[in-house]
Amino acid sequence: MIPEQIPGKGTFLGPIHTTATFEIHPDCRHFAGGMPCRYWRPCHGCPHRDPVDHRVLIVMLGLLGDMLIASPLPKRIRDERPGAHVTWLVDEANAPILRMNPYVDEVLVHDWEAAAQLPSRRFDAVYSFERTPSAAALVDRIDAGHKAGLAYGGPHHTLYPMGEAALQFFRQNTWNDYRTLTNTQTWTELYFAVAGYEYAGEPYVLHVPQAARRRAAGLLGERTGPRVCLNLGGSLPTKLWPQRHWAELADALLEHGAQLALLGGPGDRGACEALVRHLRMRGADETRVAYAPLSLEEASALPGLVDAVVTGDSFGFHLALAHEKPAVLLLGPSNGAEVIPKHATDVTALRSTLACSPCAHQVACGGVGGCMDTIDPSDVLKATLDHLTTA
Repeated sequence: MIPEQIPGKGTFLGPIHTTATFEIHPDCRHFAGGMPCRYWRPCHGCPHRDPVDHRVLIVMLGLLGDMLIASPLPKRIRDERPGAHVTWLVDEANAPILRMNPYVDEVLVHDWEAAAQLPSRRFDAVYSFERTPSAAALVDRIDAGHKAGLAYGGPHHTLYPMGEAALQFFRQNTWNDYRTLTNTQTWTELYFAVAGYEYAGEPYVLHVPQAARRRAAGLLGERTGPRVCLNLGGSLPTKLWPQRHWAELADALLEHGAQLALLGGPGDRGACEALVRHLRMRGADETRVAYAPLSLEEASALPGLVDAVVTGDSFGFHLALAHEKPAVLLLGPSNGAEVIPKHATDVTALRSTLACSPCAHQVACGGVGGCMDTIDPSDVLKATLDHLTTA
């Protein structure tokens, strides 16, 4: 028996609209093509219709920190062009962070299907921030009214810049003296400039699902003291603070009554578990030290539930900024002038004492590192306690 609330055959389109006059609105932001849109209703008379008159493609596959650094850009595009539709080409592993940005209309995973379809689509503007040849070469073949940033191909079969602002972006990615000696432009400012905008201090955009927030809060449990997130992760070995320094800092914070939450990516699991074992041996139970492997959404929620974050130049630092939490930033090879956005006001940056710092990863040490070792745990403790006092 068919329930009464399900319309009978032929009545779905309603008494006014019929199959003979069926309408589709492919220019609508919500149009899915070949399937119902998320509002699950015909186009005829739809109150949710949102016509698109400007299509933009952003090409940036990773890293996760860069996704947050560039996260205000889609909002600026949409603010200045309300009819704009923003597609973002991204690696599958990083796609969840873009799904937490409501100003990105389409999260397009970089795979063979995307490579096949993009040359058949037309965009009004393409902004490419990607050095990976497979993605940058796509930019060279996409039909667009305007292109800026990086592409791959041309007469020299290599990466090349498109546009004046992209030339500085190209230089910074080619030789790091442009990043360490004279640069005062943050990455956010640079991304905006490549796209033809002036950065006005907009904050990062990150809308974490409530379910992820609840799971992260469950990991922390009841509050037993001021909460500090220790982010052990980093994209390069030279950006990692030594394990012994993390242990010394964690011991001292526990003595000051803090409750610790450890954060790191899949590659940092060993370091996090080693620190947990060290702290357990010192008598700290799960009410004082929280750690578990988290999904990207749960990891994105965690810094928003603490009072301060201690971190290197990594995704965890930018998560702290997205949640507007105080951060103690540990800098070795990275240049603070480029990684601390202009809108951040509650960051204490502690730099290596080595003369070669910052090197922006074109390293005289051959990648062995050592600059992060010179950041003293006692200085990090003082900066963290200062933030907790004013929180």
